[in-house]
Formats: sequence, structure tokens, C-alpha cells
Amino acid sequence: MPLVGVSAWQALVENIGLSRYQKILIHGGAGGIGSIAIQLAKHLDAYVATTVKSEDKEFVQQLGADKIVDYTTQSFENILQDYDAALDTVGGETYRKSFKVLKNNGTIVSMLEQPDSNLMKQYGVKAIFQFTETTNERLTKLAQWIDQNNIKVNVEKTFPLDETARALDYQKDNHPRGKVVITIG
Repeated sequence: MPLVGVSAWQALVENIGLSRYQKILIHGGAGGIGSIAIQLAKHLDAYVATTVKSEDKEFVQQLGADKIVDYTTQSFENILQDYDAALDTVGGETYRKSFKVLKNNGTIVSMLEQPDSNLMKQYGVKAIFQFTETTNERLTKLAQWIDQNNIKVNVEKTFPLDETARALDYQKDNHPRGKVVITIG
């Protein structure tokens, strides 16, 4: 929880400054960072669109997503427009296409891509590469948010410690909703 929670907090609160009624696109909404980011954005009273596979639609709807785009059958860049911000946890072509959905002076934060000055200039968008830093201050804010029951962490599957390699393979091959947990003892 500390890394995904702080990643979402740092991106939405500190880097984007997301506020009430703003529109944000969160890529990978069923993943660890994405699922927390959806909940945080809704807590901030933002309108949330997310990209997921069709089998994850109900999951992200329960988290609070307002608009759900199935990236396997739909092109988000042709459906969404005039968004204030985007959180990219996917990278590559998804990152580049995200500029098209943002309004002038919008912000995109990527966990994977360095800012592309050509795209920034073309679309009038601020781009930020986020290296998540887990600090005491951020952890304290995250803990307060969790203590207020503003977050649900989905544990998709657990593995005993001696099956750690299998757990890593599962995470790599299945793109789990939320977290995969190693149990000790």
C-alpha cells in the first residue's frame, strides 16, 4: 500500500493539484496505482474516466469511475475530450495519445515516460515524469486518508512465502486487479 498509495497521492494531489469538478483520465484503473488513484480522485470530487479491459469494467465502476473505456475494443482518444489531467501508468503509445484528450493547459503525469516537449508544445499541455518518493509526510497523509475509510485495497490473490516465484509470475502474466500478497507463516 505505501508505494501505490503514495504514487497516487503524489500524482493527483501534488503534481496535478486535482480539485472538485475537474476531469481526469486514469490509465490502468484496475491496477495497483490506478485503483487507488480512482478512489482518491473521487474523494476529491473529480470526474474520473479510466481505461481497462472489459473484464475489469465492473471492478472500476465499484471504485467510482464515471466513464470506463475498454482499451481492447475502443480508442480512448476518440471518445474523451477536454480533460484537465491524465495519469499514465502504461506508457508508450498510450502516453502519446493521452495528449489528445487534454484541454489546453492540462497536465499529464506519467510513471513511465519522460516529458515529450514536442507534444507539450503541440497540445499546450504540461507533462511531468513522476519518480515516486515515499516520505514521512506523504505516508502520514496517506495513513490519515486510510484511517478515514476512504480507500479499499483489493487483494486479488495470496501466495505463501515459499511460492514467491509463482506469485511474481502470476503478477507478470495476469495483470491483477489491485494487489498480490505474500503471506508469512
